[in-house]
Amino acid sequence: MEKKTYTGFVWFKFIAFSVIGIFVFFINFYVPEYTIKLGSWQWGTVAGQSNVLVSHFTNFVKAALFTGNFPAMPFVVWLIGVYSIVDLIWLRPEKFWHTTRVAAVFAVFKIVGFIFLCFTVISLYFHWNPPFLNWMFQPVASLGEKSISLFIMNNILVTICISIPAASLFLPLLVDYGLVDFVGVLVRPFMRPVFKLPGRAAVIMVSAFLGNFSVGHIAVNDQYKTGRMTEREAVVVGTSFSTVSVGFLLALANNTGLNERGYWNLYFWTAFLITLLVSLVGVRIYPLRNLPDAYYPNASPQPEPEIKSHLFREALDSALLVSETQEPLLKRIGYIMKETLGVLGTVASGTAFFATVGVLLYTYTPLVRLIGYIFYPLMRIAIPEAEAMTAATGAVVSFIEVTIPALLVTVGEWSLRTRYMMAVIPVSSIIFLASFVPCLMATDIPVKFKDMVIIWVERMILSVVITGLFALALFPA
Repeated sequence: MEKKTYTGFVWFKFIAFSVIGIFVFFINFYVPEYTIKLGSWQWGTVAGQSNVLVSHFTNFVKAALFTGNFPAMPFVVWLIGVYSIVDLIWLRPEKFWHTTRVAAVFAVFKIVGFIFLCFTVISLYFHWNPPFLNWMFQPVASLGEKSISLFIMNNILVTICISIPAASLFLPLLVDYGLVDFVGVLVRPFMRPVFKLPGRAAVIMVSAFLGNFSVGHIAVNDQYKTGRMTEREAVVVGTSFSTVSVGFLLALANNTGLNERGYWNLYFWTAFLITLLVSLVGVRIYPLRNLPDAYYPNASPQPEPEIKSHLFREALDSALLVSETQEPLLKRIGYIMKETLGVLGTVASGTAFFATVGVLLYTYTPLVRLIGYIFYPLMRIAIPEAEAMTAATGAVVSFIEVTIPALLVTVGEWSLRTRYMMAVIPVSSIIFLASFVPCLMATDIPVKFKDMVIIWVERMILSVVITGLFALALFPA
């Protein structure tokens, strides 16, 4: 068969966009302190720091629209919440109300979360709140004398509603023009013996890690329904590799203080590696190892062909083919931002509910602390005794909402090990109620809620142990 040739423009797109994408997400450079001005109006000041471009961009937006004299972000978050309710009731009601009972229950939670969001915005801008919600607006000592509503708005909702779109804006440079596919083919020989998965799972895994877990769920659902993956493979990728996006990682790094201390690259790559190590064990134990290698009903099995020679050439051909057939960059950015809006809608309202519930349980009940004793002995591997119980409760609440553990170390003095673990274990444990569970259960992948709970417990235990060992090595006392 004659080898396909590609034009110089195809090569340019592949090389240039990949290099720019790598620079945007992974190359640190220093920007001195500056103040954002519009004429005589000063919006906000950004402290000098060494960071990657996407983080500098995030800091710029946050200073311009939140920390300066123009606090527009809470209103933007509310508008995103409005979109989520419109989506829930008018745009895609069948997805939320007519798939599973779990999805319907989570839709109700989103509505309640949006109500919380409305009262938070009213309180912020009009300084009024109803007496029956005083528990949301009164200062809480453990939150640095901030109210629950203000703490969640400032430390979760504003951060993720800036970080996720900022990451998504540059994401097509990494994902859409061949780099991910090039890497995916190169690692194909390792995927089957190491993770018991086809090589194409690597592409989905990296896309989800850089894009969003919903990207992974949508992609693996398509692979399963078209016979390219079996039931076991689809459930494994959906529950063990489709973790939160780089936008969420930015939020976690910001909230734990790792970003401002210059640890972004260290955090990103070790979180990715730890997620892989946890999955390496997870695929070999119950319940994932017991799932059948059955194909979707009536689908024609299309197992992945094995590449026995010329691996680099095959990887390059795969990358260039994607670069050649992909839509123009601006169109891809528009599409990604539109998809991101849907994810943000779920995050804004869903997180407003689950973060509030999580903080309430952590602050006013012993439940989270009691469950945290499961992880306390493991936390002591790396974390000082005075901080271990907080870290253990953080591990528990990560099952409710992935960003809450990072919030527990935003107030007060904490060791780098604790900050690092609170940023990593929500990523490597993967599963959480706020949006991951309803998103996966809305697909055709035959995954049970019971199994997801078991998988989360297993992954959390493995995450605490492995991350603790990394913390000891990276941050010696």
